[in-house]
Amino acid sequence: MKKNNLKSDHQPFICGKTEHCCINAIPLFQSLTDEQKKKIHLLVQHKHYLRGETLYRPGQIADSLYVLKSGTTRIYRLADTGKEQLIRIVTPGEFTGELALFKEGIYEAFSEALSDCFVCAIKHSDFRELLLQYPSISVEMLATIAKRLATSEQQTAWATTETVKDRLLHFLISLADPKAIEPIVELKMAKKDLASYLGTTSESLSREFARLEKEKIIEEISYGKIKLLDFP
Repeated sequence: MKKNNLKSDHQPFICGKTEHCCINAIPLFQSLTDEQKKKIHLLVQHKHYLRGETLYRPGQIADSLYVLKSGTTRIYRLADTGKEQLIRIVTPGEFTGELALFKEGIYEAFSEALSDCFVCAIKHSDFRELLLQYPSISVEMLATIAKRLATSEQQTAWATTETVKDRLLHFLISLADPKAIEPIVELKMAKKDLASYLGTTSESLSREFARLEKEKIIEEISYGKIKLLDFP
C-alpha cells in the first residue's frame, strides 16, 4: 500500500496562480506533504466575490466549506425585527460554512464580503473524505471551532451582564498584547460592525469611545488603531 506521508523527490507544491492558491496559505493544511496538498488542490473550487456580495445566506443548501484566501468577510444573523447581530469577522486563512459539515442542512447565517475576496470552496462530501484520510486536519479544525465557541460564550456574557463601556473595554483588552506597557490594538472591523458584535448601537458605541478617551483610558491614534493608556 502506498503511504500518504512519503516524501516526494520533485519540487515543493506550488499553485499555478498565486491568487488562487489556498493550500499553502491555510493553517488547516500545513501539516500535509506536498503530494497530499496536490490532491486537495484538485478538489478546490476557486471563487471571487466583490465587496458587498453574499457568499451564502440562510435557507441556502449548505454544501461547501469556504476557506478565505484573501479579503475579509463577515458572518451575521438577522432577528425577526430586522436587527443585525454580527457573529464574527473572517480573515485570510480562516474558514466558514463548517457547521453543516457532518449533516445535511442549510446555512443559518449570512456571509458577506467586506472587500473583494478570493475564496477556496471544498464540497462537504469531499472534505469529509479528507478528514478521514488526514486526521491532522481534524485536529486543527477542532481547535479552531473550540476557540470560536469560547469567543461566542464570552460575547454572550458581555451582552447580558456588562455595560456597553465595560463590553468595549474588555473587547479592546482581549486584542492587546499583555506584555506591552501601552499596547496598540487594531480593529479588524468597522465601528458599526463592532457595535453589532457588542450588542449595542453605533451611537452608544461612539459615546463610550469618547468617554474612554476623556477618562484617558484609551487614545485613538488613527482610525481603527487604539492605544490603551490604562492597561490592567
